[in-house]
Amino acid sequence: MHIVELPTDLYTNDSVSEDRPVDLLTSAVHVKEGGLVYDCAWYPAMNSTRPETCCWIASRQHEPIQLWDAFTGGLRCSYKGYDQFDEVEAALSLTFAPIDGATLYGGYKKSIKCFDINVPGRETCSWRTKPTASCMAIASSMPHTILYGSWNRSISALDARSGECLSVGNYAPENSHTAGVTWIVFAPDTETLFVTGARKDPKLLFWDVRKLTQPIQTLQRTCGTNQRIYLDFSPLGQWLISGDSRGVLHAWNLHELDEQGQPKELLFPLHWDCLNGVSFHPTSPIMATASGQYHFPTAWRGIEDDELDASVPEESTAPKGSTKVENSLTLWWIGKGLFSDE
Repeated sequence: MHIVELPTDLYTNDSVSEDRPVDLLTSAVHVKEGGLVYDCAWYPAMNSTRPETCCWIASRQHEPIQLWDAFTGGLRCSYKGYDQFDEVEAALSLTFAPIDGATLYGGYKKSIKCFDINVPGRETCSWRTKPTASCMAIASSMPHTILYGSWNRSISALDARSGECLSVGNYAPENSHTAGVTWIVFAPDTETLFVTGARKDPKLLFWDVRKLTQPIQTLQRTCGTNQRIYLDFSPLGQWLISGDSRGVLHAWNLHELDEQGQPKELLFPLHWDCLNGVSFHPTSPIMATASGQYHFPTAWRGIEDDELDASVPEESTAPKGSTKVENSLTLWWIGKGLFSDE
């Protein structure tokens, strides 16, 4: 896990010259993990002037949830979720209670567990779930309702007070995703709306918490990978952005509709490889994107072109070197207008 600091001039400038050289940033903090990192989240009440609040949580394979210091990279404490055999299991998704972050929620294979951020160790409460909680989201206006998606395509709303679950949509093609749900995010300007995305599914579904039987709108992106491709809203909720498996950034203006009544969409080819991570800076006109995916070795690597069977379709015999591998974190200056046609 890496923490990268922004160049200092970006904090004070209102604009960035096109002649400004591109900074090659290195990790200010680097934490080596022994296994795959499943999820991570910043402490929502973080303030750089108060070092005790500068931390993040992360969950990795075969390990409990761990709280890390953002200044030193040191491990502060661990939060342990136990399975039915009373053995520690890894959380697959993480989220903090909104606003103050006093409570931490972990999504597990058959449960969602709750931890007091001030009391490391075992969970304070747990709710059994039939599907795996692969992603979660909580709105500040509804702090006791946990929305979570699962790898079995389902979306559910859990009431933390009663433990009751309510299904979101159903398994009909028009009311659900075609594969496992990997990301849920609430619109910041109106927390009655949220968006879900799934792996190997081109659909982004808009939902209204006041009517959970069917989505109110569907957007399209290219998603040909099993990995999570993130979504993010601009701080004021006007723009929704998402990457795709081609390396193209999709940006939808939710306040402006096209001729078909859909949000106006802008496309930006930013990366050579899968664009999986997107994030708006909360206060500055800066956007972060991340690229990369696992590439399987081709079956015909090392075979000369003249040795390929003529019966193999032309589109299945990709030329050597046609796959561009890119693993990067890139920061973009997007201006005061966030996006424009210019």
